Amino acid sequence: MKSPAWLANAGHFLAGYGAMVTAGVVAHAWMIRVYVWLALIVLVAVKEYVIDLRFESDEDVESSTVDALGYSFGMGAGWALLGLAAHFGWIT
Repeated sequence: MKSPAWLANAGHFLAGYGAMVTAGVVAHAWMIRVYVWLALIVLVAVKEYVIDLRFESDEDVESSTVDALGYSFGMGAGWALLGLAAHFGWIT
């Protein structure tokens, strides 16, 4: 492993991916999945840009943006997996 930042980025990606896939498997209507996705976006923004910037001493806007992008890419990968699963009829 090259640096702890790489591990943090992978963790943020997996957290976003896991949250989206979990919401997709639990919620059986696409509109509920969209609401969950929007709620996750708001929660990530509050966590990264309000809580982390206020309470973490080494956090700045650039690192918060990188963290938020990790969550976002993970959620995008989760959406892609849900779309693929719906295309093949594995979920409705």
